[in-house]
Amino acid sequence: MLLGGCEPSCEQVCVKLVECEEPGTERMNATECEEQCLMQKETYAVWSDVQLRDAFDAELACIYDSACEDVTAGVCYDEEVYTF
Repeated sequence: MLLGGCEPSCEQVCVKLVECEEPGTERMNATECEEQCLMQKETYAVWSDVQLRDAFDAELACIYDSACEDVTAGVCYDEEVYTF
């Protein structure tokens, strides 16, 4: 868990996502995940939609802070944010 005000990095979130996947259900490895996450973060950084950037950061924090079962169940899913 991160201390107040700190956002998890794409690397931290992707390591968590890969660790949560069941063997045989892997979508991507941690490096591919991190690259896609960083590209998405950079895209949102140039947009003027601050709410969308905040929603993306909130989704990353939720994934990082949630149990694997909750992530798999979709508790962090936000239909407004394209998840890498």
